[in-house]
Amino acid sequence: MFGIEPTQIDALVLTHEHTDHIRGARRLCLDHDVPAYATRGTLALTPLDGVRTGRIAAGQSYRIGGFEVAPFKVRHLAAEPVALSISCGPRRIGFASDLGSITRDVIDAMVGADLMLMEANYDDEMLMSGTYPDFLKRAIRGDHGHLSNDDAGLLSAKSATPDTGRIVLIHLSRENNEPDKAVRAVKECMKGLSHKPRVEATEHGGASGPFRLG
Repeated sequence: MFGIEPTQIDALVLTHEHTDHIRGARRLCLDHDVPAYATRGTLALTPLDGVRTGRIAAGQSYRIGGFEVAPFKVRHLAAEPVALSISCGPRRIGFASDLGSITRDVIDAMVGADLMLMEANYDDEMLMSGTYPDFLKRAIRGDHGHLSNDDAGLLSAKSATPDTGRIVLIHLSRENNEPDKAVRAVKECMKGLSHKPRVEATEHGGASGPFRLG
């Protein structure tokens, strides 16, 4: 599990209730007595019987283990989704995945993070020429869908500062994206910046990290 033991986990924070994000959450929490935190809407739709839970809300900060966790609003086809700004001392991680729009809330929460974990779900050309039905293509590209490679590049360009050392692109579609395409698109959007964070992409379904700050 990313180089750590389950006994080292203080808490599980869920951003929304979709199956690819909550699968195995209840088992992990029960087996290792780990509490789960999520918004009211996410808790209502996530099977967590017997698990210790805590409620979080966008716009508020919470001390969870050794971290300061600040959820922020995102637009996604879910009950009450959030993304996360996570601080430990002077270092900060911005985590933005499963969102269809780059809003001011998202930019403000991500700007200047030392490490950014950012969705780059699809390459637009691959998606539109692919086998997905039209209604699904529209949903993915919509304001409550997912970020494309170009969207991720735009968010990177608006959020990266000299403090930003690394951008990791996550939640890549197996059918509609390729890691090399995602990295190239983000780097192209940031070519005018004086500071150049390291950019890398995760493989679909693969494990990456751990990433160390500082």
